Amino acid sequence: MDEDDTPPDDYFTKLTPLEVYWRDKYEWLLNLGYQLRPRYRPGWIPSWKLNPRLFVLSCEDSVTQHGKLCDALRISDGSQVMMKTVNTAAYPYEVPLMEYLNQEPQKSDPRNHAMPLIDVLYPPDEPSRRIIVMPVCRMWDTPNFDTVGEVVDCIRQLIEGVQFLHANRIAHRDLAYGNFMMDSSLFTIPFHPFMSFKRLDYKGSARAKYTRTQHRPRYYIIDYGLSSRYDENEMPPSEVMGAYGSDRTVPEHASPDEPHNPFPIDIYCLGNLIRREILRRQPEKVGFGWIVPLIKDMMRRDPSRRPTIDDVALRYEKCISLLKPAVLRSRWSRTWWKAIPHLARKLRFIIAQTPPIPT
Repeated sequence: MDEDDTPPDDYFTKLTPLEVYWRDKYEWLLNLGYQLRPRYRPGWIPSWKLNPRLFVLSCEDSVTQHGKLCDALRISDGSQVMMKTVNTAAYPYEVPLMEYLNQEPQKSDPRNHAMPLIDVLYPPDEPSRRIIVMPVCRMWDTPNFDTVGEVVDCIRQLIEGVQFLHANRIAHRDLAYGNFMMDSSLFTIPFHPFMSFKRLDYKGSARAKYTRTQHRPRYYIIDYGLSSRYDENEMPPSEVMGAYGSDRTVPEHASPDEPHNPFPIDIYCLGNLIRREILRRQPEKVGFGWIVPLIKDMMRRDPSRRPTIDDVALRYEKCISLLKPAVLRSRWSRTWWKAIPHLARKLRFIIAQTPPIPT
């Protein structure tokens, strides 16, 4: 961005109403062991005001929080955390479901891909609000995948996570691109939570030290605001859905006043997520045609003809068991200048007998 294109100074200097909420919680959170960024410190003076030679966009304290989220430092161990405010009157099940998925024996189950829950805070004088504290993660598709095998593992973990939810009679009801995250294990230098291409200290670009093949990341399913957990005697559920998720192509949405089973809706949304965000991004020559029949079955208009998540998992594992190592090690990105570095890594992995699907 050129300086002439920079928004007015007030755009960065004046806190939004959402930011004011966090600023007013600064001391309270500090007493609980969480320190917000300098921007939300009471009496904050922008660094570019203290040093006029600084360009506003080069200053870390010009970065705002987004929506219900705000990042912080956990003082006890210096780790980055992400905080989210939850309106328990509007979303009564989100916090209880997060707590359920983060207690034993669910927490230790390797199929559990729910976002880890570090803490639940109770803001004073706000009986209908909670603040949940989670580790800082990043979008599941950044940095770019290096190999087909890395994409195969990403899809496997997503299916596994939905399978675990359904095994616990939890329908997510909003499986979409923005509700799938990846941990920060590819990075040794922390990235900024709200400007993930920059380092946390804003002293350069954030670069992954590892590929997913070198260091297998863990993927998480987030946002349980629309989710529901059912008793055994309520299975299979049939209910008027009320609020719908982000995927507006779900066939059941065409009849909102009729009762539906939310579990086949999850299957449709999962299939559409894979189709739209993975398959459509790459040309056919990458070699993902093997998954197309499964995706088509997952997205059938008739929900009774969609496979269950257990069927999806079985068919997926059968498909990938037939893939040859040469296909799994092949380059995902078609960018020409990445070909030589990829080839060098590929040869090292073959020599070291590194599995082509991250493990």
